[in-house]
Amino acid sequence: MTRTMNVSVVIPARNGERFLRQALDSALGQVRPAWEVLLVDDASTDRTADIARSAPYAGRVRYARNERATGFVDAWNRAVALATGEFVTILHQDDLLHPEYLWRIERAMERFPGVEHLYAASLTIDEKGTLIAQPPAPHTAEPAWFTGREYARRYLGGVLGNRHIHRCPGVTTRRRLLLDRCAYRAEAGQIADDDFFLRVGAFTDVVGIAQPLASYREHRESTTARLDSLTFALARDYIFQTRWHDAGNTLLDSADITGLHRQAVRFVNRLLVEGLRRGREDWVRSAAGFREELELLVPGLMGRELPGWARPVWGLAFDGRVRQLAARSYVRMIGRAVRARDIVRPSGRS
Repeated sequence: MTRTMNVSVVIPARNGERFLRQALDSALGQVRPAWEVLLVDDASTDRTADIARSAPYAGRVRYARNERATGFVDAWNRAVALATGEFVTILHQDDLLHPEYLWRIERAMERFPGVEHLYAASLTIDEKGTLIAQPPAPHTAEPAWFTGREYARRYLGGVLGNRHIHRCPGVTTRRRLLLDRCAYRAEAGQIADDDFFLRVGAFTDVVGIAQPLASYREHRESTTARLDSLTFALARDYIFQTRWHDAGNTLLDSADITGLHRQAVRFVNRLLVEGLRRGREDWVRSAAGFREELELLVPGLMGRELPGWARPVWGLAFDGRVRQLAARSYVRMIGRAVRARDIVRPSGRS
């Protein structure tokens, strides 16, 4: 068979022993074999290294180790730099590629030569491999071509609607593009993958396959699940996105950017609520700081986008100790109402 693509499947890992074998097996079990499978160990302290060097992986998986943990974004970029294939597929230590993934991607490249970024949809599974969610239908294997701008807008729409057109895993990108023009950015934080997908279309058209050919795993031991506050991280990271896209460095239109603004407000507001509910004064102070930062970037944004129920919370939370206690009581009352609503909500599609 003529090989259109030399693809390195790179697996950045940090204490990934629980699911690592499944990830490695999925990379090695491709109908169309990868050029190489590279595991970059970010100073793991568990059995990650032992697994990578054991049968049946010894001699089939190339292993590299960072002696000092650098964080997941730097680990992604180092894995890309160490790869030898023309294209790179990043596979997280707890995710899966389906057996036909590389074969389908290669067929898509043959049909649309010159494209430097390709994706396939992914399923969402739990720690036992049970299906949690599917990507938007129809799930067709026919590859579709998009301009970079169309892709960025479609991707963001999926994020804002919690109906991702794809995740990472399920993405293949030309290595030189990642190295020279559009690297993953550590300053984008927890959404560094989303940040990359919103920027890459400035450098290439994009081809996508709507058939799920990868699985993204959600579980309690993931990097995001171990954060002290994921909400804090997302508030910070969506403010970064607001700053970046409002500066004109964007493929998005004004409606899309408004969606990013609303995400920033959503997580800043949620941080205040969580801080009040859990008695975390540091989160409350951070929420206030984030609000000030947003107001400098987009004057009047919080006033326009805060939901009505949240306005009394902000009014009370920073007006003395007694009124903050009232804000906490209000937040608890709202929380009980939301839980009651969710309990009595009828089953089925809403």
